[in-house]
Amino acid sequence: MEYPLSDVRVVDCGQVIAGPLCACFMADLGADVVKVEPPDGELFRPEDATGEEYDGARTIDGEPFSPSFELYNRNKRGVTVDLKRERGRGVMYDLLDDADVFVQNWPPGVAERLGLGWETLRERNPDLVYAHITGYGETGPLAEYPGMDTIAQHISGFSSILGYDDDRPPIRSQSSLADYMAAFSALSSSLAALYHRDVNDAGGQKVDVSLLEALVHNVDGAFEVYNNQGEVPQPGGRNAYSSPDMLYGAARAADGWVCVALLLFSDRVWDAYRELVDRPELTGKEKYEDRAGRMDDAAELSAAFEEWLADRSVAEAVDTLNDAGIPAARHNDIGEAAELDHMAARDVFRAIEHPTFQELTLTSSPLSLSETGIEEPEHAPRLGADTRAVLADAGYDEEEIAALEADDLI
Repeated sequence: MEYPLSDVRVVDCGQVIAGPLCACFMADLGADVVKVEPPDGELFRPEDATGEEYDGARTIDGEPFSPSFELYNRNKRGVTVDLKRERGRGVMYDLLDDADVFVQNWPPGVAERLGLGWETLRERNPDLVYAHITGYGETGPLAEYPGMDTIAQHISGFSSILGYDDDRPPIRSQSSLADYMAAFSALSSSLAALYHRDVNDAGGQKVDVSLLEALVHNVDGAFEVYNNQGEVPQPGGRNAYSSPDMLYGAARAADGWVCVALLLFSDRVWDAYRELVDRPELTGKEKYEDRAGRMDDAAELSAAFEEWLADRSVAEAVDTLNDAGIPAARHNDIGEAAELDHMAARDVFRAIEHPTFQELTLTSSPLSLSETGIEEPEHAPRLGADTRAVLADAGYDEEEIAALEADDLI
C-alpha cells in the first residue's frame, strides 16, 4: 500500500521521547525511518549491547522490556554507528546525503561537534529538512541548559496550575506532555517544510522546536490571562484554573468517582441541570437566567449538584448525565480504561509479533487517514538489527560492511 510518506526517507538520531516520537509518527505515515544509535544503544533501550539489562529494568518472562522504547520506536529500521569516530561520521554522511528529514534532540552544540550541524548538512544535501528538538531552543539565555519534560513542566509555569494550593510540593503531569507536544510540533513543522520544498521546488529548512515553547503554547490561555490582564492563574485542583469553583473534574458518586464537565456558562447545560437537580428554590433565582450570575455562584451550584450525584451509582449517573447533554464519564484507572469495549471497537491496542516476547501489545498510532491509511505497528528494532541492510541500500558492498564491523564502527 502507498502511504502518505512512502517516498520519504528519515534518519532518526532521537533519544528518549521527543525525537523518537516525532520520527515514529513519520514511520506511521509510511516513511522509511532509520534509527541511528551508538553501539551500546540509546538511553531508553532496555538492554545494552551485550544484551544485559540495567538495574531496575522491567521484564516480561525474565527478558528486559522498555514500554516507552517499544512504543516510540515502532516501524523503524535500526542501525548502530559510532559517531565519535571520523569513519563513523562518514557512514552517517552517506545516510544523510540521500535523506529527506533528519531528526535529533541532542542539546545545542552536540551536532556541531559531531560535524552534523545544520550548516554542514545543508551544504551536502540542500533538500534536507533538519528537525532539532531541545529543552529551550537553539537561542536565548537558557539554550545551553539541559532540558527534560519535568523541567519544562515546572519552568513553564504549567505545574503551578496543577494540583492544589497547599504546602505539598508542586506536581508534574504523569504524562510527558512537553515531550509529546514538542514531538507533534516538530512533526507538523517538518511536514510543512517538506510540502513547501516539493510544491515550490525549494530547498530544505531547519526546524527549531523547544519543549518549553511547545508547552507554553498549550496551557489553556494562561499566558494570555497574565499578559493581557496581569492576573497570575492559580491551581484549579480538580477543576479548571480559569473557573476553580465550577465542577470540571471528578466528584464522588455512591460507588465511585465520576468526571463531570458542569459547564454552568452553557444555557443548554443549565437547562439540564435544573431538570436533574430539581431544586427550584435554588435554580429559580432570577440572577441565574444570565451566565454571569451562575458563574458568580458556581461553588454553591456545584455543591448542590454533588449532593444529587452522591445518591446515584456511577453507571446511573454517567448514563443520565450524558443523555441530558452534560458531559460525564467514569473515572478509570489504566487497567479499567484498557478494558473498555470502546477501545476494542476502535482498535486502540494491537497485538504484534515480537522476536523476544513472541507477542506484544502496543498502543496504536493516534494518526488517522481514511484513504491512505496508517502503517500497521511493528516492534522496535533490535540493536543494530538492520545495519547491514541499510548500508547495502546506501551502496556499501559486503567487504566494506565487514571492514566497518571489524573496526567496531557499526
